[in-house]
Amino acid sequence: MPPSPATHVPPQNIEAEESVLGAMLVSEPTLTRVIDEVKLNSADFYLDRHRAIFEAIHDLYAASKPVDELSVAEALTQRNKIDEAGGKHYVSELAAKVPAAGNAKHYAEIVQQNSLLRRLLGAGQEIQEWVNERDGEPRELSERAEKLLFEVAHKEQASDFRILGDILHDEVDRLEKLSTGEMELTGTPSGFRDIDAVTGGFQPGNLIIIAARPAMGKCSAAQSLIYDPATGARRRLDSLFKAHQEGEEVWVASLGPNLKMVPAKVAAIASNGRKPVYRLTTRLGRWTEATSNHPVLTSSGWRELGEIEKGTRIAVPRKLPGPPIADELPDQEIVLLAALIADGAITQRTPRFCYGRGSAVLPLIETAAGAYDPQLRVAGGQTHGNALISAGPGSCHNPVTAMLSRHGLMGLRSAEKFVPDAIFGLGEEQLARFLGVIYACDGHVHCSDGLAQIGYTTISERLARDVQHLLLRLGIVAAIRTLKRPIYDGTGKVAREVRITGQDGLRRFCELIQIPGKEDAQARVLARLDKVPRSTNADTLPVEIWDDILLAKGDRIWAAVSELTGRPRNHNWHVGSRAPSRGLVAELATATASPTLDELCDSDIWWDEVESVEYVGEEETYDLDVPGLRNFVADDVIVHNSALVANIAENVAVKRDKPVAFFSLEMSEVELAQRFIACRARIPGDKLRKGQVSQRDWPKVVRACNELEQAPLWFDDSSDLGILDLRAKARRLHAQEQARGGLGLIILDYMQLMRSDDPRANRVEQVGQISRGLKILARELQVPVMAISQLSRAPEQRSPPKPQLSDLRESGQIEQDADLVAFLYRADYYRDPDEEPDGLANLIIAKHRNGPIATKELVFLDRYPKFADYSGQESPIDRPAEEGPPPYEEAAASGPEF
Repeated sequence: MPPSPATHVPPQNIEAEESVLGAMLVSEPTLTRVIDEVKLNSADFYLDRHRAIFEAIHDLYAASKPVDELSVAEALTQRNKIDEAGGKHYVSELAAKVPAAGNAKHYAEIVQQNSLLRRLLGAGQEIQEWVNERDGEPRELSERAEKLLFEVAHKEQASDFRILGDILHDEVDRLEKLSTGEMELTGTPSGFRDIDAVTGGFQPGNLIIIAARPAMGKCSAAQSLIYDPATGARRRLDSLFKAHQEGEEVWVASLGPNLKMVPAKVAAIASNGRKPVYRLTTRLGRWTEATSNHPVLTSSGWRELGEIEKGTRIAVPRKLPGPPIADELPDQEIVLLAALIADGAITQRTPRFCYGRGSAVLPLIETAAGAYDPQLRVAGGQTHGNALISAGPGSCHNPVTAMLSRHGLMGLRSAEKFVPDAIFGLGEEQLARFLGVIYACDGHVHCSDGLAQIGYTTISERLARDVQHLLLRLGIVAAIRTLKRPIYDGTGKVAREVRITGQDGLRRFCELIQIPGKEDAQARVLARLDKVPRSTNADTLPVEIWDDILLAKGDRIWAAVSELTGRPRNHNWHVGSRAPSRGLVAELATATASPTLDELCDSDIWWDEVESVEYVGEEETYDLDVPGLRNFVADDVIVHNSALVANIAENVAVKRDKPVAFFSLEMSEVELAQRFIACRARIPGDKLRKGQVSQRDWPKVVRACNELEQAPLWFDDSSDLGILDLRAKARRLHAQEQARGGLGLIILDYMQLMRSDDPRANRVEQVGQISRGLKILARELQVPVMAISQLSRAPEQRSPPKPQLSDLRESGQIEQDADLVAFLYRADYYRDPDEEPDGLANLIIAKHRNGPIATKELVFLDRYPKFADYSGQESPIDRPAEEGPPPYEEAAASGPEF
């Protein structure tokens, strides 16, 4: 019934509808163009009579029967729809109303476009009703609206009923293409021959789960001290694991891309069981314990602990970010704690302070005790000895004893003392006050014409490390060295000195920290620093930095650079042979106006030197995951956490030219780009990140970049991504890439890092909602969705420790939603470090809804790192280089990295 004049007429073109129907009645080639190419359907017609006529024409065409006005009229009569279609005379009139049958495709497109406009109008009205009725949360309504609009634009993918005959028709066409070689696989190829043989490629609409243990076994020991920039505390990794399990938000200090230390939020901490652990000790006396494959940052990039040799330069922080809101303690408590930790006898009921002649600390003790409690008395000798801090005869309560007990210090011997947790949360001013009193007791300030140094000595290793860390908090780098003391011979005791010798460290110490009784000596140190030239043999950058210096120098001759820095033109720079000092690099940065050199010399990195790497035994270990920056400070050493990334995207996007959406919650887009270039060029990624690409490798890098530049590979590195956000972004990209057939694959790395859109649900429910949302997205877009998931530590309780479906972490819903679940298992990951690795990996397909389960072998190329097809020959580790290529398929070398 035509609309009234008062209402808006929906978009339509009756003449175009009549013309396309008429052309289909008189021209057989028109049927293919309209039905198969344009994909016009009955719902696209505005008038009901035209819909009925089109359905009759479509069914005759599908049945391979003649299509003309007589046949169509007869078909409508048999269906009792001839009157609905306007009668036989109307069908005959349509055949006579064709302006030009050759233009039928154009007429069909006009009909289709008007149909789209009507659907958009209807969708807008439906969305308006949702909003007016407040039918859901705003975020949910936004997602529903976007989904509805997507369905309007892609009506052929809408989830309406389809009759089995239509489905079988499409399936026969697909099978025919496979049998004739027009199609290689039914789904998106993985790039691995054996895996594709089992799966037929990743099928449209399927959810694929790739699961492995987090961090691939790169673990830190349980007792590793992790610095928390939110509170200033240092906490054991095992206690952090428990806190994170209970829902506490955990922060660490991390090295940013600008080489500055910044706070970073931890995404996951996983217990990894008992593993062989090694202790790395540096020249500064810092040490940390981790598994042999845990990376540390060297001058040539991230390298595993097992590859580190004595003399290797590694990155450690030269300063740490303090808490945004510092704690405070009364000054008298800070003074008493510092003095009694350094020179106190606190094993008996009444604390005693041990002092020497002319002690500048004793008056501070007396003042602090009086301020702490007026009843306290400090009783000692006239010149030196032991001063008892008591509340007087007959008193049953000593507030200083109670204070020491509260901080966990009372009853400790000298070798057992440490800095209590409350001190680490203080601001810089109170930290300086604490350190000043500590150094006034057992410290020294030495200044002569040839040497200046400041040191603190203790027989407690833990206290020495604590003092070293507090200095680091103030941006002062100190070294710990062991002193030989004859008085300790035969006792097992050693003294440790926390020593500062670098010019910057000495100056900063004297400017920030006032040592009672040693102010004159500190003034002499500052006066000496003002006179001597700025130079140091301690704070140097690795010798490899000369490559960056040469790039900054450009075409200038060294004589010109020497003049710019105020040196003789014939100055010897010792290019490439000596490690340049930070000050020297700063001068060269100014002379060459180089932002790169300026960043390097102004970084928060101190390039320490490795003294030893020693095996210490098996210990409990943990994985700590920091998305994006992927590193953290453990025991005041910068260490790396792992990535679990599927490089299968490279094969799909580069070789198959199918668009891939890669959502990475763990790695930044820059890191992903570097990883893809390194894998494609087959060069170690660390060389690429450090800019150490040889002339021989440059052509590989250029070729890889050219290949990747044209690839439809899209990255999203949003670290705070919810399932609604992901689905909205995927829909938009799928629509954008329709010229290539839409997305070929969606990858999520990884599930457990996603933000839940329902914060009230528990974690198991949240992960289940994420899993279900991914499955819905796959079905909606008819695109395979691959999600990386973590495994629990259950496999490590079995022998061999191969994973199974029940090991999927945090939710059984993942197993139910997934169409395919595959586990990555590497025996080398669990192998004793003394055993020879075989370089192989198994991909265990444990669930396959539409096919068989299987286990397929791959080769793990840890140099890049990536996986490749395995030919079934001997281990790639055993084959000497001179015997020829390794037993993996070069054509599949672009396979996924998990």
